[in-house]
Amino acid sequence: MSRAARGFSRTPPVRQVLAAGLLVVAVVLLAPAWWGDVALSAARWIGRFWLVAVLVVLAAAVWSSGRRPRITMAVGRRPRTPAMPFLMHVVLLLVVAAAVASVVGVLLWHVLGQPVLGAGPGRPSTPGSPAATAWSAQDALDAVKIVLTLVGGIGAVVALTAAYRRQRLSEVEAYREETRTLLDRFCKAAELLGARDVAVRTAGVYAFAALANDAPEGRQGSIDVLCAYLRQPWGSGPEAPRSDADRQDQVERGAVPTYPTEDPGDPRQERQLRHTIIRLIRDNLHLPDDDPRTWRGHDFDFSGMVLDGGDFGGATFAGDGTVTFADATITGPLSFAGATFSGGTVSFDGARFAGGSVSFAGATFSGGLVDLSRIDQGQRPPESRLWPVGVRVPVGLRLPPPAAHDA
Repeated sequence: MSRAARGFSRTPPVRQVLAAGLLVVAVVLLAPAWWGDVALSAARWIGRFWLVAVLVVLAAAVWSSGRRPRITMAVGRRPRTPAMPFLMHVVLLLVVAAAVASVVGVLLWHVLGQPVLGAGPGRPSTPGSPAATAWSAQDALDAVKIVLTLVGGIGAVVALTAAYRRQRLSEVEAYREETRTLLDRFCKAAELLGARDVAVRTAGVYAFAALANDAPEGRQGSIDVLCAYLRQPWGSGPEAPRSDADRQDQVERGAVPTYPTEDPGDPRQERQLRHTIIRLIRDNLHLPDDDPRTWRGHDFDFSGMVLDGGDFGGATFAGDGTVTFADATITGPLSFAGATFSGGTVSFDGARFAGGSVSFAGATFSGGLVDLSRIDQGQRPPESRLWPVGVRVPVGLRLPPPAAHDA
């Protein structure tokens, strides 16, 4: 995994500083003749208001260090901890600042006409050399101001370095705290989902849904847990009783043990809980792409589960996500009425329709793929239940070959 994918910068700060310095030197060397006047005016302005500039820089440093950055809970995106010791960091920045100050001083010396330092009215110039330009008292005062400005700038660099490292350390600590909170919520939701009481398990389902909405980077993990719960066998046989009459009939035949109504193992309550999970998935697939809580583009694994119906009506399947019902046993009506398939794949490889059906009434196919071509031919719904007879099949919908009795 690249450093950028883990939240690190692609280029170290030292390289950025050196690149910026070389760019400044190149601009100065290629500047027109009026650049000298501009540089001299800027230097005198800085020398005149150097204290104001230093105070502004320090105020900005204090303000930025006092702010706590907002960090979204994200698994795998850890802020970088400063690896260089603080003293080494300061020394390196001071060396860079001294080098930049030397370059600026040399450039200013050339701009000012290469004056001879220490030359005075009574000091003769060397034959053949350009006439020495004597510094006036004002020039000396301006030079002192420039030096003081450089000293103040170096102090500001040190202050900014300390503030930057303090901010990075606070980001790392905030990340650890957010990650700890995320893991605690995950573990508590898992405990709720594994409870015997169906009401407590329902609370665990909503806890995982809230966790998926709050932590986008960990959303797929919460979705996987909910799908894994749906894939678990439930009831006392291949198909759970759907009504009191069915349950009583199975009890009389000895197919299932008797459950009291308030027993947490009552298949009717378990069925309601599973339909609650499907409804939560559908509701989050309703959310638009620009909503940070949307579950579009994620994977949903319903393979091998016993699904006694479900309503995905109006949901939007987009992105590169895959929804698989491979080897699932569908015993009730499965509805995708009004759904939009604009990306990803919905696969029914090996799915068995044991009295169940699937409906795509009013569905829109604009880029996604729904593959029904490899469903179990021994247990399949009538052709008219998969798609209306005589209506053109959309490009994104693959139907199974006609059954032998329909041919």
